[in-house]
Amino acid sequence: MESSLKISPIEQVELLTKLHQNEFDFKAENIEAVKEAIQLSASSDTVLYGKTGTGRVNGKDINGWFVGSVENGQHTYFFACNIQSDANATGSHASEIALSILTDRHILP
Repeated sequence: MESSLKISPIEQVELLTKLHQNEFDFKAENIEAVKEAIQLSASSDTVLYGKTGTGRVNGKDINGWFVGSVENGQHTYFFACNIQSDANATGSHASEIALSILTDRHILP
């Protein structure tokens, strides 16, 4: 994460979609293990999965990521939020932005 981006947010979402649809032909139990590892919250009808990441260069956080999905009833939504700055661009900040958008769009309660 310290060098230039190797994957775009769109490519992140495409990867998550293919993983969800198991286009890689992984064993079902391995897909479930990954989902369990990144599950952040669950309610009666909504499950949030996600992973943050922070790129640091010379002691400064310059690249923040939050990627994941929301399973909500019959729908699955995939997202990727990437922020870049000279400082304070963390996965936590990317997470706050993405969760705010998902809530505003009524994807998360």
